[in-house]
Parts: sequence; C-alpha cells; structure tokens
Amino acid sequence: MRAFVVVAALCLGVASIHAAIHFPGVPFPFANEEKHSILSVHHTVVGEAQILKTNAAGRASKVQGGFQVLARTGVPGGPGDVYDVEGKPVLAFGANYTKGTTYDTSVNPDFTSLLPRKGDPNKVDLFVHFESPLPASVYHMELLVAADGALAVMKQQRVNWTAWGGIWTPCAGSITPWGTHLGSEEYEPDARAFYGSDSVNSRVRDMARYYGLYLGDFESRAAFMTEVRKVMHPYKYGYVTEVMYDEAAGAPVARKWYSLGRVAVEMGLVMPDEKTVYITDDGREVGFFMYKATKAGDLSRGRLYAAKFNQSSAEDGGVFNVTWVDLGATDHDVLAAAMPNTTFDSIFETADPAAGACPANFTAVKHSYGEECLKLKEGMEMHAAGFETRRYAAYLGATTEWTKWEGITYDPKRHRLYTAMTELNSGTSEEPRRFGGHDDVRLPENRCGCVYEMDLDKSYTATSMSALTCGNPDLGIVPGLLVNNTCHIDRIASPDNVWYDGASDVLYIAEDTDHHENNFLWSYDLASGDMTRVLSVPVGAEVTGTAVFTLPSTGMTYVWNNFQHPYSGSAFDAASGAPEATGKGGYVGYFGPFKIEHGQALGLQHVPAPTTAAAKHAVVSSSRAVVGQRLDTGFKSLARSGDVYGNATLGALLDRNLAPVYHYIEPALIVDRAKPEIANSTDFTYLNAVCDRTFFTTQYEYPNPSSMYMQRLEQNLATGAMEPGADATYVNWHPWGGLLTPCAGSGSPWGTRMGSEEYEPDARAWDEATTLEHIGGGANSTLFSYDGGNLIKMGRAFGLYYGEMTLEQFKADVKPYLYGYVTEVKVQYDMSYVPTKHYTLGRVATELGLVMPDKRTVYITDDGTNVGFFKFVADTPGDLSVGSLYAAKAIQTSAVGGGRFRIDWIWLGHASQDMLINVASSIAFSDIFEGAAPSLADNSTSGPCPEGFRPMNQGGRGCECLKVKEGMETYAAFFETRRYAAYLGATTEWSKWEGITYDASRRRLYTAMSDVRQGMEDMKSRGRASSAFDACTNNDLRVEYNRCGCVYQLHLDGAFGVYGMDELVCGRAATDPAAPGFVKGNNCAMDGIANPDNIAYSPEHDVLFIGEDTSEHENDVIWAFDIETAALTRIYTTPYGAETTGPYWYGDINGHGYVTAVTQHPYGESDAFRLNETEAFGGFSVAGVIGPFPAVPLPPSASELGSKATNFWASWFGMGMMGDFDDGTAASKCASEDALVVTVQVSYERTPLGSAADVERVDAYVCSRVDNMLVRLAGKDDDATQVATRCLRPAEGETEGLVLAHVQFGDDKEAAKAFRTAVTDRAGDLRAQLSQLFTALSAPGSASAYSGFWATADSARKVPRTRAFTPPTQRLD
Repeated sequence: MRAFVVVAALCLGVASIHAAIHFPGVPFPFANEEKHSILSVHHTVVGEAQILKTNAAGRASKVQGGFQVLARTGVPGGPGDVYDVEGKPVLAFGANYTKGTTYDTSVNPDFTSLLPRKGDPNKVDLFVHFESPLPASVYHMELLVAADGALAVMKQQRVNWTAWGGIWTPCAGSITPWGTHLGSEEYEPDARAFYGSDSVNSRVRDMARYYGLYLGDFESRAAFMTEVRKVMHPYKYGYVTEVMYDEAAGAPVARKWYSLGRVAVEMGLVMPDEKTVYITDDGREVGFFMYKATKAGDLSRGRLYAAKFNQSSAEDGGVFNVTWVDLGATDHDVLAAAMPNTTFDSIFETADPAAGACPANFTAVKHSYGEECLKLKEGMEMHAAGFETRRYAAYLGATTEWTKWEGITYDPKRHRLYTAMTELNSGTSEEPRRFGGHDDVRLPENRCGCVYEMDLDKSYTATSMSALTCGNPDLGIVPGLLVNNTCHIDRIASPDNVWYDGASDVLYIAEDTDHHENNFLWSYDLASGDMTRVLSVPVGAEVTGTAVFTLPSTGMTYVWNNFQHPYSGSAFDAASGAPEATGKGGYVGYFGPFKIEHGQALGLQHVPAPTTAAAKHAVVSSSRAVVGQRLDTGFKSLARSGDVYGNATLGALLDRNLAPVYHYIEPALIVDRAKPEIANSTDFTYLNAVCDRTFFTTQYEYPNPSSMYMQRLEQNLATGAMEPGADATYVNWHPWGGLLTPCAGSGSPWGTRMGSEEYEPDARAWDEATTLEHIGGGANSTLFSYDGGNLIKMGRAFGLYYGEMTLEQFKADVKPYLYGYVTEVKVQYDMSYVPTKHYTLGRVATELGLVMPDKRTVYITDDGTNVGFFKFVADTPGDLSVGSLYAAKAIQTSAVGGGRFRIDWIWLGHASQDMLINVASSIAFSDIFEGAAPSLADNSTSGPCPEGFRPMNQGGRGCECLKVKEGMETYAAFFETRRYAAYLGATTEWSKWEGITYDASRRRLYTAMSDVRQGMEDMKSRGRASSAFDACTNNDLRVEYNRCGCVYQLHLDGAFGVYGMDELVCGRAATDPAAPGFVKGNNCAMDGIANPDNIAYSPEHDVLFIGEDTSEHENDVIWAFDIETAALTRIYTTPYGAETTGPYWYGDINGHGYVTAVTQHPYGESDAFRLNETEAFGGFSVAGVIGPFPAVPLPPSASELGSKATNFWASWFGMGMMGDFDDGTAASKCASEDALVVTVQVSYERTPLGSAADVERVDAYVCSRVDNMLVRLAGKDDDATQVATRCLRPAEGETEGLVLAHVQFGDDKEAAKAFRTAVTDRAGDLRAQLSQLFTALSAPGSASAYSGFWATADSARKVPRTRAFTPPTQRLD
C-alpha cells in the first residue's frame, strides 16, 4: 500500500477524524454543451479530514459551518470606530449632513494582514482596513496565539495616520517580501474638481469630518469647500500605504508611498525581486501600473510605468499583449516636498473639447474623470507621474479603459499574476469614436466580470494577459429570496479580492457583487479549473480581506476573510429585522488553523448557494477541511456499449446458443433481423484484482435477455491509471435460464460480485395467461407493461420472438420462477468465472443483495411500487444455500420529513437451494396460492376478501385475495416472497427501494428510496387522494409525498439486525419558478438529491456516494454526501436522458482507490430528439472510474472489531486482499512469486431425467455449490479467488461431470496438508456435504439422478502464483 501521511489537528474549531477525500464540486449543467456531456471532478485532495466548527462568537452570529469569528465590527467595543485628527470620536451625520449626536463606526472591514511578532512567538499583529466611512481607519489588533493555534484578541488600537492627513478608503492589500502590511487608498479625490468646482464630492464631504467640518453646518457648498481647502489637500490621498509594528515604540507605524503613483489604489503587490510593484486601479476608465524601484526593498525611488494593451481576441474575456509606457522617475521625498504647493493647475493646462477634438498642442484623454484636453506644463513630469498618475498615463497613450480593476496576486509556480476585473463594460466595450482615438479594449459586456492571468518575463514584467475564468451573465440564472441572481450561480460574479495559495495551488476568489443575492468565496484549482464555493455571506454583504497566512512559529495556516456591510442596499435593509437576521456588523475571521506540511494541500468543503431564509441571512461556510495530497483525478471511461474487444462486443445480447439476439422495433415489437441488439443500459460494474490482473465486470440492465461482460484492464500499478485491455468475455447466464434485468450490486466479504434481477415476472399472470398479451400486460404490444414486456422479450434467449412464437412455445421455455434473484459471480484470473443465482434469498424485484460482515446476514432491497424489505440469515457463515428468510414490518413513529420507523421482522421460512433448484422450473403460481376476487365496494377495488383469503397490494398489481395451499408455505416464501410477506402482515407499501450500503463505524445501513409516494402516503397518490395503493394493505406507512426521494439510515443491533429507520437526507421539490434555486426543466432543487438510486459508502473517507435515476433533474448526478457534516457535493453529471448507475467505492485495488460511475442510456428516458444535435454525446452508455485515489488505512473502528473484522474490512471495502496472501505480500509481486497449491477433483455420475435446460441449470448449481464447499473447507472465505474452479459438464451421451480446482496456501505446508486430508476423508465434512447435495438433487421429479461421486486431491506443490490463480484444465486421474 502506498505510504500515507496524516497530520493530527490540535486546533480550536477543528475536530480531527479519519482520512477523507475533498471533492471540489461539479457545477450544475446549465449550458447545452454541458447538458450533452459527462461532467466530472478533475482533482481531489486526499488526506486527513478535519471537521470545522465555529466558535462561540460564530455561534452567537448564527454562523453555519466552521468559520471562526474573531470580531464583529460596528458593535460596542469592536474595532472600526471612527476618529478625527485630534483622536476624538467622529459623530455620524445628522439631517442634511449636519453634525449628529451619535458616534460613527464602520461595518466595512477590508484587507487584513496577520504578521508574526518578532521575538515573541506567542503574539501576532493583525492589521485591518476599515474602508468606509471616511475618515477611514486601519486597526492594529494584538493577538495571542494559543498552543493549538487558536487566536484571541489581547488589545486593539488605531493606526495613527495624522502625519499623512488621515487614511482614505483603504481597500485591498498584500504583505511585502520583508514582512510588512502593504495597504491602499481607493478612489482618490479628483484634484481638478477639488480646486476648480464647489460641487462637493461625497468622499470629500465625509473626509472633512476628520477636520471637524460638516457640510450641513455651512451656509453653502462654496463656503464648505473654502474651509475644506484650507485643511485638506487632494494629493495627500490615493496611494499605496505601508504599516508595520515597531517593537521599540510598542506601536504600529504607518506611511504612504508617493513614489508609487496616485490612483484609485485597490492594492499594491511587491514581487519577489523586492523592486517590482504592481498597482491596480479601481473604478471606471482606469489603468494598470507598475513601479520599478531603484534599489531592492526601498520603494522611495524608481520609475513608474503604465500598461498599454494590444488586444488580439475578444473571446472569453479577451487576449492581450502588454507593453509598458514609461511615466518617468519618481522620488517620494521630492514629491513630498512639492506636494503642499502643488495643485492640478500646477501640472496641467486644460482646454475645452470642441467638436470631439482638442485645440492644437493639447492632448485628448479619456479616463475615470471624463474627457479632457490637457497639456503638461514644462518640468512637471514627475509631478504628473506621482500626483496625476492615471491622467498622465492616458496623456502618454497608455490604456485607461478598464472597469474596476481589483485584487492581484502572484503565482511563483507558474511565474504568473492573477487579477480580478469586477465587470466588463463602459471603457472595455468597443468604442469606435472614443475620445482621444484610443480604443485598446473592445470586449463584449459582462456584468459578471473575469479573473485574468498575466505572464511575466524574468524581470517580473507582465507581457500578456488573458482570462482565467469569467462569470456568465447568460446562463445559470436562478431566482433569489429578496433579489434575483443575475449571474451564473455556480460561477464567479464580480470578482474582487484574489489570493494565490501556493501550498494548495488554488486561487481564492472573493465576490463584491449585486448579481448574486449572497456573495461567495470560491476556491479555484489552477491545475484543473475546478471551482468550489466554500463560503456564502449574509444578504447585502461582500467578501473582503481574502488571504492565506502561515505563522512560522507554529506552522499553522489560516484562510482569512472579512465581510462588509451585511444588509446594505435598499433591497436588503428591511430584511435586517427578520427573525433570521444576523446583524449589520461586519465580520473579521478565518478558517482554521490548519497544520499543512510541505507538499500537502488544503481542500475546503463545497457549500451550496443559499436557498432558505436562514441560510441567506447567515454566514454559510465549509464544515470540513481535508489536508493531504492533491491529486489529478477525473473520470476515465473503461467500457462503452458497442465497443469491441477481441470477439466480444460490449452490451451485445446473445441467446442460449450464443448467437446474436435481434432488435425489436418499439413499440410494436417487430423483430429486425438485420440489427443485432446491443444494450446501452450499463448498470452495476464490479472492479476487482486477482493477483496481478484487474477486471471490470459490467451488467447491462435491459433489454432482455440481459447481458454481462468481463473485461481485463491495464492498471498502472505506480499511478493507478486504468485503461481497457485487449480482452473481454461474455458472462454466460443461460445455464441458469438467462439473466433478467440485472440492476445494482455489491461486493461480498469473500471477494465475489453480487448482482441482481430486478422486476421479477408476475408468475400469476404467466400461469393464468391464455395469450401472450396477457403475459405482456396489454391488449397489444404497444400497451405492454414494463414488467410484462420484459418477460416477453426474455423469449429471445430461446430464439422466440413476439409475432412468431406461440404461447405454448413461450411457456415451455420461459419460466417465471427462474428470475428475480440475487446473483453472484466469482471472477477468476484466466477470465473464467463461476456464476450463481441464490433462490434462498427470495424472489422479488431485486435491486441488490448486501452481505453483512458476519457472512450470514443478507439484506435484499425490492424496487418497484408497493414493495417490501427482506433479510436472509444463513445457517453457516459464507454459505448462502441454506437459511431463513424474513420480511420487514414497519411501525411508524413519526411522519416528519421522510418519517421514522421501528422495524420488526416476520419469519417467512427456512429452505435450502438443494430443494428449491429442482422445482423452480416446474412449480406454478396456482400450485402455491388459491386466488379470489376482492369484494367491490363503492365502485372501488378495496374491500374484504372471502373467508379464508387474505388481502394484499404489492408490486403495483393492485388488490389481491390469496390463500396459501396446504404445505406450500416454503415455496410461497422463496418463490412468491413479496406476496407471502404481505400475506403474513409484513409491510409492502414502500416505493422504489433502491441501493443499500453498510457503515461499520456507526453500525448503520444507508439505503435509497427513489421517491416517497403512493403506498408510503396515507391514502394518497403523489399528493392526491387515492386508495389505490393503500387498499388491501396494513397502511403501515403514512408520510407526505416527496417526488425527490430520500436516503434513509437503518440502525443495526449486535447481530446485524435492523431495528430502526429514519431519514438521512431527502430531496426538495423546486417547482415554483419564483422560488430561490429554481431551475427550469428541474423539479427538484439543484443542490439537493433527486430520486436517489444506487449508493455506496466509503469507510476510509466517511463519504456516501449517491447516484440519481431521475427525471426531476434534467441531468442526473452522483453526489458525495459527507455523513458527518451532511454536505452534498456534486461530483459527476450525465448527459440528457441518462441516469447514473453503479456508483461503488473500491478502497484498495493494488494500492489505489476508485469510485465507479456509469452513464446509462443517454437520451433514453427523455430528450431523445437531442441525439441529433451537434453537441450530442452519443447513444452509447459508458462505465468507468473516478480516480485514482491513494489507498488509505481504514478508520480505527474497524480494528476495534478485532483482527477477523479487520481482515474482512480489507476485502469487503477495499478488495485489497484479493489476489494476495494473508502474509501481506503485495499484489504487484504476485506474478513473480510461487505458492503451495492443492489440486482438487470432485467427479460425479448423473443421468439426465428432465429437460436439457433443467439439466444444465442443475449442473451449473453443482459447480457453484462445490466451489463454495471448497472455499469454506480451505478457510478462504475472505478471498474466494484463492480457490480457482473449473467445471466440466458431461459431454452429450456421457454421464460423468467434473469440478476441478486449484486451492492455494502460500507457504503454509501444514494448512495444505490438512486441507488435502479433509478432501479425501471419507468420513469428513466435505463428503457429508456432497452426499447431502447429490441426494437432494436426486429427489423424485429432479432434472437428473446422481448415482455416485468422488473427491480426491493431489499433494501440495509449489507453482507460480499466476498458475495457482488459474483453474486446472486436466483431471487428476
């Protein structure tokens, strides 16, 4: 097994559990191309799971998930209070901007830096921007770092900006390479307007309070501006700032960098060379700037540049080459000295434009302050560059057309910048007559914005720019609660702050948008493009301050985020008084802390877009983190219907002579002999390793006769990558009568493939039929029922086609009691196999059988209308041929949601397959039951049955009155299982009971109910009054209709008996076009399950995989459901009209884990017309795997069950012991090793008495029974593949049959010797079992008479393991 590192989590708010997989989440398919495709995750993180829980402050703020609230702003004692130049609290405005009576405070925390305190590892300095109102502030918070990494506020103080005229609109920021806080001043005041107009800019108005000036206290705006100009200077604001903690002074110190230029500084970013600085410019018609310092680490002197963009494409956000316009040298000290005496008029002359042009010697410019005609005054180049940076850039021909250029971050791995553009409009749109002649940027409008990537040369100079990811304003639009979302809900909208996390290689993208009702934080995986929503903030709030910090003293990592102004805006203000409201104060906080070692990545759990009032008012954040190995993980197709491997065509239907089955033209069932039938209904796929070979065995659900194929795969043992091999073989079920509608499946504890036969034929209809149409369930083939049509099609296994066969011919070959069972296949090294049908497990619409760890208990789910739930308990562990069958009786204790039930068990009977095998083809329904018509009352079919008859309503067949004939109880139990269960009072009101899986750590089963309807309701059908499904039942179930279905959890006692059942997760209907989350074409919520079908639990990662079979989602989904946090993550979607089938977890296939995933019948259940569209996926079904993942240790709960249970877990969940000895030798070495092998031969004499088909079926049963006897005798019931069996039926005219087997024992000579002795012991258990078997099979009416048998074995000998896993080909004598 691959080495696997886990890291203990010691932190507050982080509860460490076992290993886990982080799935990033697949977006909901909105685009037509997406709806025609398989969408799958492209990467995962596998490592240790950490459950994230919020802290006390978070709980007080109703935080959902694990976000830690360090402080709320805008509350007494919190940071963000506003102070003036004298250090006095600033009063909020009163009416008409007069001085008010209450102190002002900020609810707008923005960028935060977390800096280690030099010389004191227990303290860190947190600097927080408060963007507005003006006068703004930066707060310093001294934090104490606990041993577990938790942070606590010790004290807080404002950073003193008095020497710099205060701080103006500090927005985003970064950390310098030398470890200081680099801040910003956004939306610099327009110096031209400041000096040239008495119109009062709102920010100037607010900032004047810093000097005690309130607009409303002045007689006029002119008077106000006169006083303002005396104390304020516009060139004091609009710069990159820097803050650090001065240990000597015991306080923070601050400065502004005039040398870096003056714009609407969103942020500055210093590159690793400590010379290059990028400055983003937030607003409309803005530019992009670069500073090159003269000396590394010294920003006081250098040259300033503005970007010039040359567009080469307008698609997907555009593609641009970048050159740089030199604005000239700048010197902070020179500019500082010049500032007091410099005004706008000192730098530029102006003139009014005339007829769209400027006078001679004036340059036409357009930028954020409009269209201007400018002329630079002599000698003022540095002043223009430093104080009027954007104007001067436009003046020199740089590009000033961008809209709201926001955050920027550096990726050293790719030597690339990532930067956000909140939206694309205004200057970025095409302007053929743009003032000044420049129209560098010509992009389609996109209100949702883009994140761009910029390539750098060796000197850290940007050379090109293209979009990394953009929001979508045309698709993915869903309603909101208070306002509608107007950007794709699963894509970014108005990206603002961005931060590259090099450890995880992800880009965090924060939103500041009006186009999502709730703003989100995204984690964007740069290698794959997977995007995960990890946080949603309350309505009206934006996400700010996004950053990732690692403290060197502890190695702890924090993912930081702040949230501004909840409930801001007229649409949300009234909502602040709602019961769910969480307050208007801002949030300062983080995810973590996390211990992330070198080479590890962090995956934060996906959160859905809020659709409920509670979620829309709250911080909704990831509840689980995974720290571990980042993997490139995607879906790999391994089996596509119609593909040819050797002589096998996957999905091809073959008859009992192995000739092609011909296609029916539906619905008339006209045979088309020019078209062999190839199924596109791939269902359960089984992945297993035998020695050094890996196999993929796939069943095709319909049409009948169904097919199953085994492929050999090529697995790269180092990487786990899978490819289809060159070989495939048809798994022949015709000796058992053929295979009918195989659906789901599972793996047995002994390493075999458990399958199913769904929708068992109605033996009553078959028995009473006087025409083929009676069996088909309709007056003609176009009206046949699904079940009836399936059985008619089964005739093709015998060369019988509708329209050509007679009823008598059909009944002579197609026997209803041969179908409806749990099946089993042992896959062997040479691609041979041993198939079995288990009659003892009952006959229903078998979805699947699940064998429990005791190897005795088997649960059988029953798919259809008015069905039951069943349990088999074997007499002997590992031997399913003899035991007792039970049916569940539900006692409802709650009707809330999906309901809650106590489960009792009704014993149906005890039988052996030795007895059942002989009568299955000859017994008829009328041999078992006597029927009578229900009495009619009030024109309904309800009413009492005649005396001695009992009512039932099962399998969608309506009311029946039946009486078991004397002595036929056992046959009723095993051949008419559901009918007999209802007869004895068991519950047969369930609806479409689907997949089932086991969670050992909680001792639970999880099981899917595709929808909650009809018999599960109380005298209703899909919410409407009806007695059709409760008449003639106990009416045990009385819950409300749920068209989207539920997954339930079943609670087990110490004997693996189910005693209770309740809802785990249910889907939610979403049929109101105005409701939050509604998506046209979908009747169930987009972020919830819809009609769950197959499910599988991963014990290593505590994840339940849930596959859908639904028409309620336009595209079916496989979900990863986190059992601990109840979070659903979409990991796979299918094309139109397809369902997901066969999701199953394989934890260890030669050191790698996989999730199987199947796309069944694309365009089959709906949207058939789309098959002709250009983007169409194709009509074939596809089976494959999501993975690979590294195999990881099982959770501690497995080992607590004891060594036997641990061995069981290894085979049961991981299949890791298959092809391996108990000595732990790696399967990858199998091909080069030897093993002790005992060759066994069991021969028997038999004389055929019945039909050839019955003789062949019993021969097949003998083969599987002897194989099972040898497996148990050799003690190989943890890995049946170590008994390699070949069965040779007697040739025509001969009487001797042979079962040959290689049984391997590694290096254990004593075990091999003891086994050989047991085989040859005439008084031993094997002989007794064989005697019992052949005696039972020779009973009167049997297919054959058995006159004798012999068992022999040779001495153990060492052979290559590849040979040991291969069945013998030669008899012993």
